[in-house]
Amino acid sequence: MRIKSQKLQFIKDNAQKLHFIKHKSQKLHLKLTIEFALFFMILAAAIYIYVIRSFEQDALEKYSYKAKVFSNFLEQSPEIFWNKRIRDKTLINNLVSLNEAHYLVLEDRSGNIIDAVNIAWAEQNLYIMTRQTNGISEDEKVFKVILPIYANGIEAGKIYVGFDATLTVANLYRTKLLTALFSLSIFLIGIIITYFLSSISFKPLTKLISSLDRIMKGDRTIKIDYKNNDEIGILAERINSVLEELDKSSNDVDSLNGQLRDAFKTKIYELDSEISQRKKAELSLRKSEEQFGLVFENAPIGMVVVSTENQILNVNKSFCDTTGFDREELIGVPLKLLFDSNEKEVTFITSANQKIDTRDLNSEKSMVKKNNEKVNVIVKSVIIYDHNSNPKHTIVQIMDISEIKKVQHELLFALEKAEESNRLKSAFLAQMSHEIRTPLNVILTSVPILADEIGEKDNDTQTIINSVGSAGRRLQRTIDMILNMSAVQSGNYKADFEVINIENELRKLLGEVKSLSDEKGLKLNFSCPVKDPFISADIYTVNQIFQNLIGNSIKYTHKGFIKLSIENGADDSLVILVQDTGIGMSPEFMERIFSPFSQEDIGQKRQYEGNGLGLALVKKYIEVNNADISVQSQKDKGSIFSVTFKKYLSPEIIAERREKVLVKSA
Repeated sequence: MRIKSQKLQFIKDNAQKLHFIKHKSQKLHLKLTIEFALFFMILAAAIYIYVIRSFEQDALEKYSYKAKVFSNFLEQSPEIFWNKRIRDKTLINNLVSLNEAHYLVLEDRSGNIIDAVNIAWAEQNLYIMTRQTNGISEDEKVFKVILPIYANGIEAGKIYVGFDATLTVANLYRTKLLTALFSLSIFLIGIIITYFLSSISFKPLTKLISSLDRIMKGDRTIKIDYKNNDEIGILAERINSVLEELDKSSNDVDSLNGQLRDAFKTKIYELDSEISQRKKAELSLRKSEEQFGLVFENAPIGMVVVSTENQILNVNKSFCDTTGFDREELIGVPLKLLFDSNEKEVTFITSANQKIDTRDLNSEKSMVKKNNEKVNVIVKSVIIYDHNSNPKHTIVQIMDISEIKKVQHELLFALEKAEESNRLKSAFLAQMSHEIRTPLNVILTSVPILADEIGEKDNDTQTIINSVGSAGRRLQRTIDMILNMSAVQSGNYKADFEVINIENELRKLLGEVKSLSDEKGLKLNFSCPVKDPFISADIYTVNQIFQNLIGNSIKYTHKGFIKLSIENGADDSLVILVQDTGIGMSPEFMERIFSPFSQEDIGQKRQYEGNGLGLALVKKYIEVNNADISVQSQKDKGSIFSVTFKKYLSPEIIAERREKVLVKSA
């Protein structure tokens, strides 16, 4: 009896400890649930903010694109800013009507109104407040946009445009409502899942404590069923050992009664467990149906449940909004009646016992709305089967893509316009090549003759003649660069690839510029440790690349050296380095160094002459030759341009390498 009392006391002591553990586990369970609830709340808020901001940004881009039509029109007529009025008022009125604008106000750079359409409406909506921000007016009726107008590359004024924002505001409110419902659904689902998972995690401890409570009440036939090798498992094992010893010390009657009670309780427990599992399954099924109902009803795209006879069983709000029908009007109607009669037969499930034709389940179709308006939609379908793998019904998702189709059409139209503009630009540059180069050649050939006639006695006139010659050559270089850039960008330049000894070509170029470097007192270095510096490239564009790079190094270097070197690169490549100790470049300018007309020193009083096309041409010529270029530079310390070409490998070298590979594999 003393041993039994000690064992019972041991059980009570451990039970008290586990009561404390139970209290702590409940607190941890509650804390975990609250933390995950906060997480899903933040997630839902983030989704709501992201969707609303995306919608507002899309609206701003849409109206800015429309306002760009007016700015493009006004930029093509710079005389408006000289005459201080719009001569063709009819055309601008038509543009206003075509783009569904309420008003248009044109100002010059000083803020004076040049002309306007519907000025009274503009003043009523405080168009001048658009200076602070683009967006919807306070009465939510007008979307206000301001854009600068450029004439000959200079800002000449501004336009204020107001568009009808009634539909946009309505869509914004609807989007806010749908997004809020969707975010709320995520929040509720997250809380349910968190609570369910955390309950499962704390189930072993709860089960152990429940068993100990029953033991303390005198039921020594209970066995704790917990097999994991952790602290709870060890405690359960020890308690079970104590219970086994207690059972052994009991008499036969107690043993038989204990066995009978144990068997009876086991059966009751199994029955309770089965009932509990069934209730959980029913609850889980009910929750799943509720969650599906929420997702189905609040889905942002149209969803339809179609029977095996192709009749509509259920629809959501988005589908009703897309078609214009009420839910009661659609229930029981064959789905194919909502599609255009020109479409082929729309069938998702022909019969429960027939094979399903899945070719029509996912496609683009034309749907007819209640007002007989046709809309383009994407149809996606999922077949739901019963427990016998027979089709039960189909869930059809229908998304309206009319706006996407409209945008695609507008993009195709814009592409055609761009191609036409590119053709006109090429024709214009070809005409300018003849009209400018012909008189310029006459000027450049006449300058030396005039210089010889005047002689060196008249220094002032000789200076003027030299200036004319220098300016003419500069103009000729600019025209050549513009025409070359146009030829490369339009794809009219035809490269002629050949095997080039790049070392010989670079030595020739250095010989041509040596006099320029000597005049500035610069050291001109060249090194080529490569044995066979051959590349396959277009010789004209290669020469243009290094003429520009070496010329820039001489132009922007006032002291120090300019170094050219040819090195072996990785994967059978040649790397040509052009290094100088010049003025270098800032990190901001290096980001746009290869953009056309890009110069770090800009303005009428810039220190260095140039048009900003040299390095842009270099980049294009690099692409023509399938090469690569990179640059490293530091302000006031110099720059290093690296040009990488694929090395030309002769057939003999290729055959030799192939033979070595075959020998190794053998």
